[in-house]
Amino acid sequence: MLDRVRRHWVLYLLIVPVLAYFFAFLFYPMGQGIYLSFQKAGLLGPVGFIGFDNYAKVFSTPAVWQAIWNTLIIAAGITIVGTLVPILPAIALLQISPDWLKRGFQTAIYTPYLLSWVIIVGIWLNTLSPLGLVNTLLLAFGVIDQPINFFADPAWARPMVIGLTVWKDVGFHALIYLAALLSLSPDILEAADIDGANDFKKIRDILLPHLMPMIRVVFLITLLGSLRTFDSAFLMLNGRTADQIRTLAIFTYERGILNFDLGLASAAGVVLLIVSLLISGVAQIFTRTRPET
Repeated sequence: MLDRVRRHWVLYLLIVPVLAYFFAFLFYPMGQGIYLSFQKAGLLGPVGFIGFDNYAKVFSTPAVWQAIWNTLIIAAGITIVGTLVPILPAIALLQISPDWLKRGFQTAIYTPYLLSWVIIVGIWLNTLSPLGLVNTLLLAFGVIDQPINFFADPAWARPMVIGLTVWKDVGFHALIYLAALLSLSPDILEAADIDGANDFKKIRDILLPHLMPMIRVVFLITLLGSLRTFDSAFLMLNGRTADQIRTLAIFTYERGILNFDLGLASAAGVVLLIVSLLISGVAQIFTRTRPET
């Protein structure tokens, strides 16, 4: 072991900054959060050890169960829609020509991923407001009689968060799928053309099976990210939609930062961590590729 370290000391040295980063910004804050969850802690720090009192308070608070339910519903919507929708632009990018049109379409769908959440929410607020473009078109075509206030209607609250998040990430996920599709040999598609396969058959029998490993990866990435949904829901939060889109991450923020109850907030954060680990573990089991027999 020591001989290996001496021979490859430069490589081991390169690992040190990475380990330091994870310790400083991941493991240490996580450890502090777990520690504070067993303390009566306020703005000035922990006061004393109180055991599992914070956890008992968390699970006896109706708002926590509502936040967990909101988190699961929103995460399910983001994961399912956010995994499947990017397949369509990825396949379109594979087929579009000439190159300038392909680059323009690629830039258009990827740009939202580069924008901040504040800008994204601002765009949606203007587009979907009662006087915005969507309501104007719906009224013009006679689809509705009165403008819909999408951001103040509780029935639209969760779909708005899901749609907003998917729209922001669709370009990034589409590029991941496109990279996988570009690894497919053109000879396979040419052989399918010779055999008379139409576009639907090529997508069903060639492209989708080839994408399955990457679909599993995007599914897990989207699932883990959606369980921590905060920015999109927080920026759309208001008095009429709070009960529908207050996620566990938002609940943790409100109790810890706004109410200065760091102990309870840390306990809620640990609950979120455990829920995320359990769901991701189950998802990995069900999406694991089984060896062929």
